[in-house]
Amino acid sequence: MNTSPPATPRNGDRPAARTIAETTYGALKEDVLTGVMLPGQSLLTRELTERYGCGISPLREALARLVAEGLLEAVRHRGVRVPLPTVEDLNDIYRIRIALEREALMLAMAHGDDHWEGQILSAAHRLAHAPLPDSPASGPALRDWEARHRAFHSSLIAAAPAPRLLRLIGQMVDQTERYRALRLTQFTADNIAGFVAEHDALRDAVIARDPAAPEMLAEHFESSRRFVEAYLRDRPSGK
Repeated sequence: MNTSPPATPRNGDRPAARTIAETTYGALKEDVLTGVMLPGQSLLTRELTERYGCGISPLREALARLVAEGLLEAVRHRGVRVPLPTVEDLNDIYRIRIALEREALMLAMAHGDDHWEGQILSAAHRLAHAPLPDSPASGPALRDWEARHRAFHSSLIAAAPAPRLLRLIGQMVDQTERYRALRLTQFTADNIAGFVAEHDALRDAVIARDPAAPEMLAEHFESSRRFVEAYLRDRPSGK
């Protein structure tokens, strides 16, 4: 019987490399979604490795993943850039997200229990008590509000017994958040307060298993879509 200890993997640094790649991916994705990386901006390898403190390999992996997810785009002979926002893309993304989340909410309402209801109440409470950002430049306050906002919407559909559907929704949420920075540049405290009121109505309707809740959710997303569409159509050319 062989009692020798198992051989040490030759690539002993693989877990560390994996961590660096994941960290780079997460940081770059956040910068794209929050508008730090501007629409249309070309991403230069040297600047990115300096910004994220990583090597070429983890950066290439992160870029490839984000291109595959549609959050970045490869441009022939020009590397990778942040996609430009368009009305057509906006409408396509929201059309898919609304269809998926309407279905997920109906499933969640059919299968949810009191634990699920408690999660919704908790997420709604945290969102309602988040300090409203004064402007898009509010930094941490803005990021905190958006994180609580996403958590609330996730809680509504969390009881849906459809893991693949929920994963697809997560991808579409990322796609809609590409437009988050544009939306928030136009938001005022009154705009956000209006969304808060819509969240309260959604919370109550979902917990009550109101058959109108899925359409209320769809209209909630539609109001966001219309807001951004109006901005895209009215903005000066090239902006």
